[in-house]
Amino acid sequence: MSIWVMALSVRLFGLNSWSMLLPQALMGVLTVYLLYVLVRRYLGARVGLLAATFMAVTPVSTVMFRYNNPDALLILIMVATALTVATAIDSQRPWLMTLAGALAGAGFLTKQLQIGLILPALTITYLAFACASWPRRFLHLVYAAVVAVAVGGSWLVGVMATDPAARPFIGGSTTNSSLELALGYNGLQRLTGEGAGRTLAAGTEVDALGAGYQRFLQPQFSGQFGWFFPLALAGLVISTFWLAKHQGTRGVRMLMLMCSIWFATSATVLAFMSGTLHPYYSLTAVPPLCILAATGFVCLFSTAYRPSRSVLFVVLLASSTLAYATTLRSTAEFPGLPLLLLCMWATASAIYLLPGSPPALQQASTIVLLATILTGPVLWSANTVLSPHTGAGVVAGPAIAGLRSDHPGKQQLGDELTPGHVALMFGDAPPAAVADVLRKLHPSVTWVTATVGSETAANYQLELGRAVLPVGGFDGTDPFPTLEQFQQLVAEGKVGSLVIQDIPPLTLEGKGESARIVQWVRQNFSAQISENAELYVLVQP
Repeated sequence: MSIWVMALSVRLFGLNSWSMLLPQALMGVLTVYLLYVLVRRYLGARVGLLAATFMAVTPVSTVMFRYNNPDALLILIMVATALTVATAIDSQRPWLMTLAGALAGAGFLTKQLQIGLILPALTITYLAFACASWPRRFLHLVYAAVVAVAVGGSWLVGVMATDPAARPFIGGSTTNSSLELALGYNGLQRLTGEGAGRTLAAGTEVDALGAGYQRFLQPQFSGQFGWFFPLALAGLVISTFWLAKHQGTRGVRMLMLMCSIWFATSATVLAFMSGTLHPYYSLTAVPPLCILAATGFVCLFSTAYRPSRSVLFVVLLASSTLAYATTLRSTAEFPGLPLLLLCMWATASAIYLLPGSPPALQQASTIVLLATILTGPVLWSANTVLSPHTGAGVVAGPAIAGLRSDHPGKQQLGDELTPGHVALMFGDAPPAAVADVLRKLHPSVTWVTATVGSETAANYQLELGRAVLPVGGFDGTDPFPTLEQFQQLVAEGKVGSLVIQDIPPLTLEGKGESARIVQWVRQNFSAQISENAELYVLVQP
């Protein structure tokens, strides 16, 4: 579904990076607004504005709402679904649950099983707070589930009902099956780690990080979404207390239950999943994290609640320690920031915790504390906006110890990666001489050229403005096209050429149909070599 949105934008504005990123930015603005609306309704405008601000400046939000990725639409749908379920409970309009089901189905169409991270929270919250008898509550959920399956399953049924010869190959599957893709590579394999070796270079080997919540203390994650973690944990404790003691309005308890389960589910899956894990997966936990963090901040630093100084001290110490450790890992761009933050935290905390300080001074120190809390993520987000990003392993903020996974320069990646791994992560750019030849190929060809891997194909397509065939799909391992299919496409004049640059690792090892195609082309066509790129023209110019 994310591709559909971007495709519509491309049809309106042409094929370029701007037209593909515009929808992502608009989704980010709408997500922040809907989050504000949801929180304001039950906790007031002050908490709503704070939660929306946290959401807007969390670095992983900044990078993913300006990047070519399905997660922007997924998070927008998650927040919209949460707002719809809350409205259904609040207004006692059960028919809205069918709308929530449709949104959940749209979430499946966007990033398949990942929408399931919010479903336990919505289900339990509706069962706990809906104004209806228990049988009717379950019936409303059944209606929502039926609609979700109908919407989400429509694409699966449509694909399976279409002749495989008349539709694109289902990338990421081995049997050209949309169901296999949904339940396998995009589903359970993300949890179990099975098949992670196919795209090892495109993500992070989480086995080295160790399963468990301590994973979030690793630099790959703390800088992405960890800035408000101590406040969110405080908000989680506060919400648990409210729910246990039945404190607050019914709407407040409903929101707190929803956010607590949503946050706990997303964080737990992220903490214990195996295989290839991108740090930006943490975005699914950011909306409830920001709501809990805003609640925690207002409760901890409001005179109306008057928490003990020991509780305040623990939260401030945890927040300052995490901020200091995170900035200490990225001193190349911000050399003096760790010491500056430490001084800001120490000064504001000392003033706030000082016994007998006047209310005006405590109020001023609260503002300084809030500014201190926001300094790190705002600078990380600003760095994100000002830095180029490419490839599948996008990260927010500056480099970690001089290394980053979304920049192809060796000084950013380290020297342990082969050229094939770099090509898998970022793709190769077309040399000028090669691009000039390809532009002269007859416009009647369906694909002006073919390359091994989708990242390289994408770079060529953006440069040339014409369709490019990614042999082997994302990483060169998909069994499409087969050698026989490729030979048929060449015979029909549909593929104009093949460009070989840095070949992905498995293809280089001779595995898969992509390796057979490369071998066949090299044996039967003459190469035009330019700037380390082999160009094989397969049709008459």
